[in-house]
Amino acid sequence: MRNIMTVEDSIDLSHVPASDSPTESLLVFQITGNPGLIEYYRTFLTLCFEDLRTKYPDRRIRVAGTSLRGFGVQHHERHRSLSHDNNPEGPYDLEQQIEHIGQMLERAIESQTRPNATTKVVLMGHSVGSYILLEVLRRRKQSPSTQQLSNDAKVIGGICLFPTVTHIAKSPSGKKFSLFFAIPYFAVIAGLVVGLMLSWVPFTPLQRLVGLVTGFPSPAAETITAFLKSPGGVRQALFLAGHEMRTITADAWDDELWGVSQAQDSSDNKTKLFFYFGTNDHWVADETRDELIAARAATGTPGDEKKPTMEIDTYGTPHGFCIKHNDLVAKKVEQYIDELMR
Repeated sequence: MRNIMTVEDSIDLSHVPASDSPTESLLVFQITGNPGLIEYYRTFLTLCFEDLRTKYPDRRIRVAGTSLRGFGVQHHERHRSLSHDNNPEGPYDLEQQIEHIGQMLERAIESQTRPNATTKVVLMGHSVGSYILLEVLRRRKQSPSTQQLSNDAKVIGGICLFPTVTHIAKSPSGKKFSLFFAIPYFAVIAGLVVGLMLSWVPFTPLQRLVGLVTGFPSPAAETITAFLKSPGGVRQALFLAGHEMRTITADAWDDELWGVSQAQDSSDNKTKLFFYFGTNDHWVADETRDELIAARAATGTPGDEKKPTMEIDTYGTPHGFCIKHNDLVAKKVEQYIDELMR
């Protein structure tokens, strides 16, 4: 059984063609949900990477992602934000997570870009990671001069998996958790209680107990254990969730982000969005999901090709797909990326 040191704060999978002189490279960048541990997605991202490496052997392929701030399971966080915030030790709110992911994305693109090669970028977000994805895109479009990127790098797509992008507090779980978040200092108290309860339990026995109680496979049980034993992880998750309830409300993005064509816009500057919703998702109310689809999804009529493709899962895939349902969602992502690469 592995120990905590094998649960990483970042994932970086790379394929370099034999010639090492490709004319095109692809970066797929994963944004986590909450709890924001990238290790939850290792199996999923590995499946995506293997598919891309097989389909595009002559391209530089990179699949990467990083944990959100405050969720580092090592004694140090490898990917600290570049911003000079006033809260270096956390916890970090949604705004700070958006800034952090935007900066980490820029780093990833910069390191992927090569002379005389076009870099295509696909963002993937899960749950609140989808909200972060949309905000990162919005801010990049509003302030292109702040991006330290090669002119050849282009974000061609955003894939939102089980997205919580509007009215999260109206979801079944949102309604339940909102009651707890009304308690003053709930995140602090809960974090302290969990920390005290688990501080005396060694990592390996706790991992076995987590696996036994949840029925989760070993990698997921290990990641959950690392989260529970991490300094401040539980407090960070609850603090961020409370901020999500207050922040993720009405549709906050303009027509340009949603792909609504304007006469002066070049279609080459559009980022195609894909949304894959769950059925009976306890973090997404059916009503708010259906309202968003009705308002923003492509319908197949002429002129709305750049609008988001939105569909609802029909396989009963749960919100936390990365625990046991990686294969199915990876195949769906494969379809989306195939469309983007045409």
